[in-house]
Amino acid sequence: MTLALGVLFGLQGIPCVYSGTEQHLHGIGNSDAAVREALWGAPNAFNKTDPFYKALAAIAEVRAAQPALRYGRQYFRQLSGNRRDFAVSTFTPGVIAFARILNAHEVLVIANTAERATFNGEVIVDIDLNQEPGTFRVLFSNQARATAPGPLRTANRGTVTIRELDSSITSGPARVLPVILRGLEVQILRR
Repeated sequence: MTLALGVLFGLQGIPCVYSGTEQHLHGIGNSDAAVREALWGAPNAFNKTDPFYKALAAIAEVRAAQPALRYGRQYFRQLSGNRRDFAVSTFTPGVIAFARILNAHEVLVIANTAERATFNGEVIVDIDLNQEPGTFRVLFSNQARATAPGPLRTANRGTVTIRELDSSITSGPARVLPVILRGLEVQILRR
């Protein structure tokens, strides 16, 4: 669920979380304990120490602190598992990656939807905004020990194949960021 919420809070628009989701209430089954109404009037109804509650609060805090996540343009990003062939993930489970850009700031959201498989690859970032050496830092991960991205690199023309969103093929150059995401991990990243 934290993977889905991390993506939701990174997408354009206003994120909508059903009341009770932050307390693991799912509304399934015959038990009143699974619906949000179970919280109404109950003493100490909200458990603010629960890891899920804390994760949702952390995601909301990152969104509030990053104007690009609230107002920025959105661009889906191509990824590669072999450092040569880049495309938007079309398989299930897959990896979703998109950037939110506002002025000269790019925030990247990457989510590995595979339950167990680790994604060890690269994602394309804006070449004009990321010309300087450096890397992105993890603003949020739903994993306790997230692996920080590696340093940015330039894939020179002719060294990569990039399937663009309109299905055309280009060959670079591209500015890429090495990332490692464990199964069901979401990361929100910024330089």
